Amino acid sequence: MKTYPINSMRVSYTNYDRSFLSQIQNPQIATLTAAIVGVIITFACTKGMYLTALLALIGLLLAFPKVLLKLYGKSEQLIRYYKYSPVLLLGIAIGFVIGLLLVFTVEPAQAQFFNKTQTWMTGAIPGIDTGLVALIFNVLRALFVIYLGIGLVKVI
Repeated sequence: MKTYPINSMRVSYTNYDRSFLSQIQNPQIATLTAAIVGVIITFACTKGMYLTALLALIGLLLAFPKVLLKLYGKSEQLIRYYKYSPVLLLGIAIGFVIGLLLVFTVEPAQAQFFNKTQTWMTGAIPGIDTGLVALIFNVLRALFVIYLGIGLVKVI
C-alpha cells in the first residue's frame, strides 16, 4: 500500500498491477463483451443503422488490441504468401466499406420543401381540387429552383 500527500491529507490506495485494458482481456470478460457488442451489431443491422454497427465493430476491435494484432499478423502473412500489394488491398477494403455505406445509407432524393404546406392546404380548404393544389406547389418549386439557378449564375 502506498501513500501520497495531497494538500496535507494522506490518501492511500492499493496499487493494482493491471490497467483497465489488461483487465478486460480476461477471456470471460472478453467473451461477455464480444457477445454484448454482437447483440448491439445485430440489432443495429436489423434496424438499418449500418454505420452504428460498423462503429461498434471498430470499437470492439480497439478494445481488444491483442486480437486486432493477431488479425493483422494473419492478414499480413496471407498478403505475403499470395504476393498481393498491401496498398491495393487496403484501397479495395476502403472502397468496399464506402460502397456498403453508400448502398445502405443513401435515401432517394425527394422535394422536401413545401410538402407540409401542400398537405395543409389540401386539408384546410374543403372541396379544393388536389390536382390544382399539386400544380400550384409544383410551379412554386420550379420557380424556387429557377431562382437558385439565377443566384448561382450571379455568384459565378
